Amino acid sequence: MLPFITHTAQSQQTTRIEGMVSNALGQALPYTNVFISDLGIGSVGDANGYFRLEKVPIGTHIVTVTSLGFKTASRTIKVGKDAIKGLNFRLEEDTEDLEEVVVLGKSDASKLQESAQAVTVVTTETVKLQTADLGEIMAKTEGVSVQRGGGLGSNARFALGGLSGDQVRFFYNGVPLDFSPYAFGLANVPVNAIERVEVYKGVVPIQFGADALGGAVNLVPPQTNKKLGGSVSYQTGSFGTHRATANLEHYNEDSGFFASFGGFYDYTDNNYKIDVVVPNELGQLEQFEVERFHDAYRAFGANFTIGLRNKKWAKELSLEGYYGDYDNEIQNSQAPGLINEPQLGINNAVAGSPFGEVVFTSFSTGANLHYNLELGKKWAIDLRGGYNYNERESLDVGNNLYNWFGEVVRIQNQPGEFGPADNLITKSENVFARQQVTFEISKGHSLNLSLAPTYGLRTGDDLLIDGPFDPALDEGRLFDFVSGLEYQAELFNEKLENVAFVKNYRQNVRIESLDPSVDQVLVDERSVSEFGAGNGLRYEWSERFSTKLSYEFAYRLPRLDEIFGDGQFIQENLELRPENSHNINLQWDYTGRETSKVQWQLQGNFFLRRVDDLIFLLVNADEFGSFQNVWSATSEGVEFGGSISNIIKGLTLSANTTYQDYRNTSDTGPFTAFRGDRIPNVPYFFVNGAVEYGFESLFRKGDDLSLFWNLRHVGAFFVGWESAGLQQFKAEVPDQTVQNAGVTYRMELGKLQNSITLEGQNLANAKVFDFFGVQRPGRAVFVKLTTQF
Repeated sequence: MLPFITHTAQSQQTTRIEGMVSNALGQALPYTNVFISDLGIGSVGDANGYFRLEKVPIGTHIVTVTSLGFKTASRTIKVGKDAIKGLNFRLEEDTEDLEEVVVLGKSDASKLQESAQAVTVVTTETVKLQTADLGEIMAKTEGVSVQRGGGLGSNARFALGGLSGDQVRFFYNGVPLDFSPYAFGLANVPVNAIERVEVYKGVVPIQFGADALGGAVNLVPPQTNKKLGGSVSYQTGSFGTHRATANLEHYNEDSGFFASFGGFYDYTDNNYKIDVVVPNELGQLEQFEVERFHDAYRAFGANFTIGLRNKKWAKELSLEGYYGDYDNEIQNSQAPGLINEPQLGINNAVAGSPFGEVVFTSFSTGANLHYNLELGKKWAIDLRGGYNYNERESLDVGNNLYNWFGEVVRIQNQPGEFGPADNLITKSENVFARQQVTFEISKGHSLNLSLAPTYGLRTGDDLLIDGPFDPALDEGRLFDFVSGLEYQAELFNEKLENVAFVKNYRQNVRIESLDPSVDQVLVDERSVSEFGAGNGLRYEWSERFSTKLSYEFAYRLPRLDEIFGDGQFIQENLELRPENSHNINLQWDYTGRETSKVQWQLQGNFFLRRVDDLIFLLVNADEFGSFQNVWSATSEGVEFGGSISNIIKGLTLSANTTYQDYRNTSDTGPFTAFRGDRIPNVPYFFVNGAVEYGFESLFRKGDDLSLFWNLRHVGAFFVGWESAGLQQFKAEVPDQTVQNAGVTYRMELGKLQNSITLEGQNLANAKVFDFFGVQRPGRAVFVKLTTQF
């Protein structure tokens, strides 16, 4: 290893050198070694490829850059009294002798992958140039299922190990996703706004202050560490789709001041073609291909961050503000039905009636404050807090009934397409705080204390009800307090890492409602307190092979909507108990020799989730219902994945598969008769595969062209209980295989890194149903332009 010893130069006049290091594709190379060997001056670049050499004497020097797997690059420069900026290097791959290069640092993603946490890290460095959104990218990750009720902007159900919905918690840079401009769902988040995604499976670290059963997902935005940098992207294509993002950042190292701005805009008509069944003139069902006509989606949002870093009194102090807004036309219910009668010429065609005027809208705004302080070498304090206001409106007051051709076929006496007329506004105010205190007991041993209170106030207004007796006006107050204490130890030269923790989950519920029978405000309240615990263990058997074993007994506290209902068809239930689960993961990771020309990696995970007091919406014959603790279930399965590159130079192959057996184990309640059945409407087998081939310096020095293809297969699964009724008459979501392919061309113009991507999605025009009777888009073509600087 080359020792870097920075010393004071003999010359009286010195200056500094700054620059960036990237690979031949123009992608930033993190943590490269940059040095001037004859002076003993050196540094390690940061996560974004930026480096800085201080106190460089005036004169002529040779600057050298090295990085594992790349050829060493050197450049002779003449240094004057003025600082040199923009000294950029592009390193070429070295597939012949990797042993001569040494890396002195690791990225945050690598450190996290190598920790004792049950986590998978998905980086977006390459995929952010492609046209897939975050939901499609996450669906390619082992253990992850993303079901969507249509195209861009549609409802999505994200699942880990079979557990979904509120059983999985979502975060943006360590704070709840609700306190961000992306509060409308993870699947529709622009990829260009995210640097990496951390997927915690089953076991959730205490620093998130979260209650969860299935795990947690943390979206990490790009870090602000450039003097001036950013990116702009624009995508357009099929179904009237337009997506734009912009990010701008500034950092002044001398003053420690930093600022960033981000924004996005999405629009689509979602007028893709689907197969439907419609009665013909004789009243017989007949299959037609039609365009969806009331499914447009529009969303936009913006956020800013300002702050200071590396002060004696604060490692970081920052303020973030954000706003997000969306409008969504609703074409159909979540499960309109599906008919497959080949003898009648009907092949998996959507049944039911469409909607022509139902609309959902929402906006969210708020601010977050972050303060981080290191007290000496032993103590560190991290404080976060925020406020959020969210308002949602559902509008269904039309008297018209539509057919799939967009025609009005009947005018009703009573308004409402979805059901009874609806114009409900739901308002939520939320405040959260996160406090983490870390104490280093000795080298390799530390204690972490996490305190995470969250307060929510929910009320509303049913605009179709006149007078004071509006159930939507009831005020529901929810106070959650999740606290945790963690002990972390590294032993045997960091080969063994163990993280043990305990958590307390506390919830106070209070609802104030006006009772029309007595004309007074009634108050009802209750509180619960539960304890959980867990442990994460990682052992590095060799430089290439490591295993992780993690366990947590966890609770998931009921949410506002589950406890307080919706003020209309879902009634309140203050007796709702928290869900709980035993979560176990056994992970392993094997990497090929670093000195080999062919690079490959294999990883796997065996998991078990044993869940009790699961919360389920029970609806009666009058279409009114409430959330109840009604069943228990067990999910067990296996995940396996791997990748290999440079079998042929520039070629990378990767694949993963997941099998999960998620079954009902209830011995009491309404679902006892289906004990042993798979949980309905949940996929249990899926496979992903990808191929990428790159050409370097194809048309000019420094440019590149990459071809990519990927495939996703999901096996068929039943919509209802397996043991209910005859199999030939069961509603089933058919198996499906979707293929995407595209080409990306990248080139550098000065300091601008530009790319253009042409991508085809669902190339075979397969019929895709994530939910029964809700057909997803067929073949589509998109173009995306991206500029980074």
